[in-house]
This record gives sequence, C-alpha cells and structure tokens, in this order.
Amino acid sequence: MSSRADAFEQVKIISILNALIQAFGNASICLVVDELDAGIFEYMLGELLEIIKKSAKGQLIFTSHNLRALEMLDTENIIFSTANPENRYIRMKNVRETNNLRNMYIRSITLGGQDEVIYEETDSLKIARAFRKAGRSVRDA
Repeated sequence: MSSRADAFEQVKIISILNALIQAFGNASICLVVDELDAGIFEYMLGELLEIIKKSAKGQLIFTSHNLRALEMLDTENIIFSTANPENRYIRMKNVRETNNLRNMYIRSITLGGQDEVIYEETDSLKIARAFRKAGRSVRDA
C-alpha cells in the first residue's frame, strides 16, 4: 500500500478515534458512522469490527460498501438495503449458522431469493456505450 493510502487510512481512523473510544468503553454511547469503511484497508476493517464485537460496551451502527463486515459480524446484527424505496431495509432470510453471509449476499444479488430485490441489475451494454461515447467526445475535443 502506498504511503499516501496509509496516511488517508490513518486520517479516517484518527478523525473518529475519540468517538470509537467512547463507544468502546461506555454502554450508554451509540456511535453512528456513515461509510465506516471509506479509506480503511479491508483487513484492518475486519480487525476493528472483531475487537468491537468482542469487547465494546456501547453500540456501533454503520454503513459500509465493504463486504468484509459480512464475514465479521453476527447475522442478526446486519441489515441490508434494498432497491425498493417502499421497503428499504431487510434481513436476509434462510440464513443458517454455517452459511457464509458474504456468499449469500452475492448470490442474492445475482439470483434473487430474498423478499426484496437487493440490487437492480446493471445494464453493462449501456455502460459500455457511455464509455465509447465519452471516448469519442474526448478524441473530438
């Protein structure tokens, strides 16, 4: 990892460190962090979540795009967002203790099987067309 990436990761953690310390040691604290994973190395995020899961007294509620959290946290503590604005949040159904939640999530995106659509399918042809059009615009400029 580059030193610039290391510095960004350290800035993210340092910027919320006091709040994390408070939530870690005080049962009356509920810390809410949007995109906790932003700028944090995936493995480090997992280590942080493991420590908080095992030892924190307060609560940590966070959003994340990083799937590492699915491997580190208990299923009953995870809520997924959906593509349905009328039913925006769900828990995965049919999860067994032996299931890998990360794999189930990816399978649910590609094959469905949950009460709501978790991800609206990407139209890769539209994306490719947009890249070609943007490339022509850059060449013609």
